[in-house]
Amino acid sequence: MSPEVGTTADRTVRRDLVVHLRRPEDLLTVDPAALLEPDGDDARIVPGAQELLDEVLARRRQSRRGDRVVLTLPAGTAEDLEAVTARLTTALRRWCRRGIEGDEREQDVMRRLGVASLRPGIPLFLVGLLFSTDFLAPDVPEFFQELLGNGVFLVIAWVGLWYPLDSLFFARLPVKRRSKALDALLAMPVEVRLREAAPTE
Repeated sequence: MSPEVGTTADRTVRRDLVVHLRRPEDLLTVDPAALLEPDGDDARIVPGAQELLDEVLARRRQSRRGDRVVLTLPAGTAEDLEAVTARLTTALRRWCRRGIEGDEREQDVMRRLGVASLRPGIPLFLVGLLFSTDFLAPDVPEFFQELLGNGVFLVIAWVGLWYPLDSLFFARLPVKRRSKALDALLAMPVEVRLREAAPTE
């Protein structure tokens, strides 16, 4: 990907997300076997849409006003550039929407698993906390206080809540971030350009 950076009149930094395609279909699907062809120097192994998403995910701020997607194609592959632009724009929008829908389903599954894991988790937490408290009593030898009171049973109590908390909060963070990146990509205008020669890395 070749980012192009510019400055607008209000000093908002614009960054073009540029992806070079061999053919329009490379936006969504690629054939790695093209690397075996004599002219396979510019063959892709990652679909263009996924490369765009990865670039947005890598940003500190996923959305900036004025950002746009720029797709380039070899000269001669698009006789009607306007029609190809409309086709690729529609395809990219659909790809983003399907991705957002999939992320919503994944978050829902994580939430349900987290809630369901509270059933065994809470009793395990309470049992571990109860035994930990018992072994911290003053009449218990210090060795067993440290080993069982501050060690084994405290760990058991923490394990009882760790998976539910992880499923309900932390494990969902990457999925939420990907959804926001897809939202940002969905809102970007798309421009298609023709290039005279294959880009060199």
